[in-house]
Amino acid sequence: ALARQWHDREVEKEYFAITVGRIDRDRDVIDAPIGRHPYQRDKMAIRENHSTTKPASTFYEVTDRIGRFTFVRVKPKTGRTHQIRVHLAHLGCPILCDRLYAGHALATESWLRGRGDQEGSPVVLTRQALHAQKLTLRHPQTGESMVFEAPVPEDLRHTMDVIKTLG
Repeated sequence: ALARQWHDREVEKEYFAITVGRIDRDRDVIDAPIGRHPYQRDKMAIRENHSTTKPASTFYEVTDRIGRFTFVRVKPKTGRTHQIRVHLAHLGCPILCDRLYAGHALATESWLRGRGDQEGSPVVLTRQALHAQKLTLRHPQTGESMVFEAPVPEDLRHTMDVIKTLG
C-alpha cells in the first residue's frame, strides 16, 4: 500500500530551501521536463525530446526574500532525480551550497554578506540548504492520514539568522 501511494504520487512531500537569487513570483508551478545533462554525467538538466527526459512539476511558495537570498517552501509533484535542485536553478536561483548546480559547496559569513573574501571568515554552511520538512501519507492498513514533520536543522536555522542580519 505504501509503494502504491508513492507510485501513484499520493504521498505529499514538502521541503524548505534557501536559494541564491531572488525568486520574483510569490508562488508558481515549474513544469519543465528533466533528463540527463548532455555533458556532465552527474547532473540532470531541463531537456526536451531526449530519451532520458521525463515530465517534472514542482510547486513553490516564497516565504521570505532577504538581500540576494530567497527562503522557499517547495512541493514536488513528481519525483525526478535532482528535481528541486534543477528546477530552482532553472529559475536562476540555485540552492545555497549546491556544488553541482550553484557552483559552490560552502558559505562563509563574508560570502553571505556579499564580500568575496572567504579567507578567515567563519564557515556558516557546508551542505545544500535543502531540508525535507514534511511528509504526508495514508496509513497502509487504516487509511488514516499521517503527517511526519522534521524541524529545520540548527545549521540551516543559523544560516537563516545570518542572512536575516543582512535585511
